[in-house]
Amino acid sequence: MLRQALLEVHSENRFLEVAKSHGVSMKVADCRRFSRKSMTLLLELGGSPARIHSAVIAIRRMPGVRHVEESEHKKSSPASILVMVNIPKICQVSRDLLTLCLECPYNSEGETMFWRFAFQDPGDLRQAMENLNRMGIPTRLKELAPIDERPTITTRQLQVINTAMKRGYYEFPREISLTELSEALGVKPSTLSEILRSAERRILQNATQSLAHLNHVREYVT
Repeated sequence: MLRQALLEVHSENRFLEVAKSHGVSMKVADCRRFSRKSMTLLLELGGSPARIHSAVIAIRRMPGVRHVEESEHKKSSPASILVMVNIPKICQVSRDLLTLCLECPYNSEGETMFWRFAFQDPGDLRQAMENLNRMGIPTRLKELAPIDERPTITTRQLQVINTAMKRGYYEFPREISLTELSEALGVKPSTLSEILRSAERRILQNATQSLAHLNHVREYVT
């Protein structure tokens, strides 16, 4: 049976670091294997032309980047750039095993990367985690479900909730304000508030449904 897994992956996300340091947004729109040791990434950078230009210069200088090709319309936003890089370790694992990426880990926006992928053989999931840990990339299984089952919350919501908990947003009293958290995540306070409310609502709905189901089972067996 085809299943999906969500792994919490502790690895560097240099593309996101460059994007944040230059005040632009970044998304991996597509990827393709180019050779045995390299691959191409189609990145979409959003922001002002000047900021995008400075980010592209920084990407060219990143370790492991072999070539960068910019789109003809450099003043458009988002701007598309094609980057040839040495195959990242996470992508090596995906390439070597029978897995299919459902959500690119390099699109993670929080402090922790999350990788959602599809697989058929349970051994591939175990091997993926073992290979990553052997490469010095600690991982933890966050979710395991059938391929067609909708996650309780989206990966982005999980990233935001995870960062909020680590920064003490849910402590009493709070160790970080909504505005400070939004700055750390690189989003507007209103956007962050909407993400948190939506995630919290879906978590509470899922918990309520689970509790109702549990009570129903208890009534049935007693």
